[in-house]
Amino acid sequence: MASADRIRAAAELMVSTVGPNSATCVVVSAMGSHPGSSVKVTDLILNMIKRASRQDAAFLVDLAALQEKHVETAKQLLGQTPELTQFVSTLLDDITNLKAMLQAMSIAGMSTDAFSDFVVGHGELWSGRLFALCCKQLGADVAFMDTRDVLVVTPTSDGASVDLEEALSSSRMESWFKANGPKKLVVATGFIARSKEGTATTLRRNGSDFSATILGSLLRCGHITIWTDVDGVYSADPRKVPEAVCLPSMTYHEAWELSYFGANVLHPRTTLPAMKYRIPISIRNFFNQAAKGTRISDFAMDAEVYGGKATIKGFATIDNVTLINVEGTGMVGVPGIASRIFSCVRDAGINVIMISQASSEQSICFAVAGTDGEAAAKVLSERFAESIAAGRVSAIQVIPRCCVLAAVGQGMVARKGVAATMMGALAKANVNIKAMAQGSSEYNITVLIDQADSERALRAVHSRFYLSDVPLGLAVVGPGLIGGTLISQLREQRNQLKKEFGIDLRLLAVASSKRMVLRETGLDLDNWKDELANKSEPCDLDKLGDWLSGHYIPNRVIVDCTASDDPPSHYPDWMKQVRKKISLAA
Repeated sequence: MASADRIRAAAELMVSTVGPNSATCVVVSAMGSHPGSSVKVTDLILNMIKRASRQDAAFLVDLAALQEKHVETAKQLLGQTPELTQFVSTLLDDITNLKAMLQAMSIAGMSTDAFSDFVVGHGELWSGRLFALCCKQLGADVAFMDTRDVLVVTPTSDGASVDLEEALSSSRMESWFKANGPKKLVVATGFIARSKEGTATTLRRNGSDFSATILGSLLRCGHITIWTDVDGVYSADPRKVPEAVCLPSMTYHEAWELSYFGANVLHPRTTLPAMKYRIPISIRNFFNQAAKGTRISDFAMDAEVYGGKATIKGFATIDNVTLINVEGTGMVGVPGIASRIFSCVRDAGINVIMISQASSEQSICFAVAGTDGEAAAKVLSERFAESIAAGRVSAIQVIPRCCVLAAVGQGMVARKGVAATMMGALAKANVNIKAMAQGSSEYNITVLIDQADSERALRAVHSRFYLSDVPLGLAVVGPGLIGGTLISQLREQRNQLKKEFGIDLRLLAVASSKRMVLRETGLDLDNWKDELANKSEPCDLDKLGDWLSGHYIPNRVIVDCTASDDPPSHYPDWMKQVRKKISLAA
């Protein structure tokens, strides 16, 4: 929803989904920014509200920019038609009302939540009207739904989200259809609703996605599709793990677990309305409609993922966390010690990311966001000052610059050896584990590691569960006639090795007498000479051995193709790396 072209393309897609025996409800968000423009409607509206609250008259500039953006988009989208006149007339009325409201905020020097929610929802109103008019021009039997006329919500106790008043919303939905009649296509606004008192409000975080699942549940839809700019949910962050795969399916619980760790999945609260009525949700890429996307439902078709090998469905990390360790012999057998610790942290407004406790009860450790580490240690030191002075609590230790790594998958339930496999992969990658936790549901295994090891650890565990049975990392020393021929043979036989023997071979390093190139994810076997010539560094065989010993691929080999005396002088050091799984071939 960033430009006229994209709105038209989306409208054409939605109109095409309507069949003779089916109808579609499409939920739209506010217009975003497009290439060459930094004007994102929701951000502009929020900025406008802040300026008005600070009595900064520049909010009028933002309001003018909003008007210009929507008028220009409407002209490009609708042309000189009655639909354009209809849209612009309504838009100008809204702009007049918003100007009066913002001026009132400016005079008062403040803004209430009710005023802010009313103003910020106009981005969805305008984009929804534009979308509906475009669909009308395309010949669709379409109606526009202002979801403030249908959805009734109440805020949750923490104020971070809202709960749907389902009975009241269902009643209003019936009234809306009685007034508008059955339609083949309904265009509904995302993000906005009303409170039980009748004031305009929003759905808070992930509002448009939440609107889609709520409306899907109220309409008892057969399927919900979230159109976005990624192919689906990946087995790991593809920016960190190039081998990450797009998952064809996952369960609601797997989606919840991965979303907590920041993966590009729907927020747990967003999936609840669909889950209640067992409505599957698909995440699809609007810009790559050939991709099937990821289906989230009660049942994940694991057999579709590499022949059912995906015991663990996905991996994710939370970077830059701090580990707090509270320990002392005086904690053993003392009732309520954990309650005192976490109540103290809660009262300080600090969120706990993970918890681990030794069965001896002598220590409890937990992870918090890196920015909260010192604050957590301070409030605990103050709360347990007496116990520290008496020696019952010996230390409150702060370990900064850590990373939480989680493995998620319903296939782990009752499956023996999954944790051992994961820990073994980390050990082979030379990654130390500081703490670990696993819930009794067995959907999640979480470990805490050094932040510096984050990407290597993520690649190590992913390669262990997702790559072929025998991943093999190769370093070639001496890329002359013999070494070059070897690399050529590997290039020719690589696919056969993978297909027939399950060997996934990566050329991780090439070193000549003067230069070397090291690649974490492997060199291009067709262009390794160019990389050695143009993207290399001075040859350092000690560095090569050290670097290879800590690589995430568990099986690593150095092949010496030289007649020089220099590489053999490094054999003893390389052989010492046998414990780190480096082999030597000369």
